[in-house]
Amino acid sequence: MTSTRRINFINDLIKPTPRQRSFMQTVKDNTYILYGGAAGGGKSYILRWELVYLLLEWYKHTGIKGIRVGLFCEDYPSLKDRQLSKIRMEFPGWLGKYRETDHDFILSDSLGGGVICFRNLDKPSKYLSSEFAAIAIDELTLNDQIVFDFLRMRLRWIGINDTKFIAATNPGGRGHMWVKNLFIDRNMPPEMQPFSSQVAFVPATVDDNPHISEAYKAQLDTLPEKLRKAYRDGDWNIFEGQVFEEFRNDEHVIHPFPIPADWPRYRSMDWGYTKPYAIYEYATDYDGVVYVIGEWYGCKPGTVNTGTQETAREVARKVKHLAGAFGIADPAIWQRTGHDGPTIAEIFANEGVPWTPGDNDRMAGLMQVHMRLKEHKLKIFSSCHHLIRTLPALTYDKHKVEDVDTEEEDHAYDSLRYFLMSRPMSPDISEVRTIDKYRPVRPDREEGTAWGV
Repeated sequence: MTSTRRINFINDLIKPTPRQRSFMQTVKDNTYILYGGAAGGGKSYILRWELVYLLLEWYKHTGIKGIRVGLFCEDYPSLKDRQLSKIRMEFPGWLGKYRETDHDFILSDSLGGGVICFRNLDKPSKYLSSEFAAIAIDELTLNDQIVFDFLRMRLRWIGINDTKFIAATNPGGRGHMWVKNLFIDRNMPPEMQPFSSQVAFVPATVDDNPHISEAYKAQLDTLPEKLRKAYRDGDWNIFEGQVFEEFRNDEHVIHPFPIPADWPRYRSMDWGYTKPYAIYEYATDYDGVVYVIGEWYGCKPGTVNTGTQETAREVARKVKHLAGAFGIADPAIWQRTGHDGPTIAEIFANEGVPWTPGDNDRMAGLMQVHMRLKEHKLKIFSSCHHLIRTLPALTYDKHKVEDVDTEEEDHAYDSLRYFLMSRPMSPDISEVRTIDKYRPVRPDREEGTAWGV
């Protein structure tokens, strides 16, 4: 066999499962495509074959030779295990040759001489000057969003107008939440909103792959519940280490609406300079529900957990229109750090945006967030992208096992808990109490909120 003319490339060579075939069709119609879910769905396999298929199709329709595409894994051992070890077994000799010195697979000249560059992501910046007509990432959730944003900027090739970014992954990993937000929940960050119609997700389960043995499925069934739901069922709402398991996009995130004039307004702040600052605006209804309605988040574009290094005066002027609302902030902004100048709090106050010190009891604040989510007393406008992105992504500290890992991007969470601690929600009580002998406090209501106190 020396030519693709004698075979049906898809049916005779790739032989995709129905779900893999659905993925290939989805790639035709979209730019950013994720194939994901449970373990054992044949994800790594279809990524490398889809790149081959794209190279052949582009050459067929454009006549352009030497088109380059890239297939990336998080590190070299993973690249070798999941990709390089497979191509010698799967790719027939007539298809092309593997160049081991630089980990490139080069298609035969008669097939256009396209190149699949197998690379690792230990240092993404080394691809700063690279260009690819298609990029694939195997196990996308093992990478931060900055890797995705960096690589998609490398997506260009003269003469190719339908460049592709494809990826495959299981739930879980450091990038779980940003991947879930983008591809599953379709909570698009501002920079991706122009491409929202070109983003697609193809779910995959173990049962979609007829080549997986029943023994392997039985092994998955023995995993702890969280891991089983993620790797057996492809459940994106569960992943190991998540702090706020109660959070659900479809329950806690809502479309913005005009806030009634008589609803009280509030604001909160977690200050940051080298790290992001997080300022939020709130409204509360008369059933004690807190609505997060506005967000000002100082994160440097194209980075993760990096502040904009704006001065306190600059930030204060951005949120001066919120000055009329009661404001609660991190007590640290009242501290003097070895200088005689004004504190962060004083600078804000001088600009007409005063703050009140928040209660920084971390455990109590954590429980307030838990209770609000559990009792559906917290609703977040979909425009508050960074809170939605970071809150469910927080995991437990490995040493302080009952607290959030403060090395993660916890600024939006901190700002939120300062506010919730100013209007605490009490655990359920079994009896009705009274205030000043006359006004009952219902057990199912937040103390003070319903009465405007």
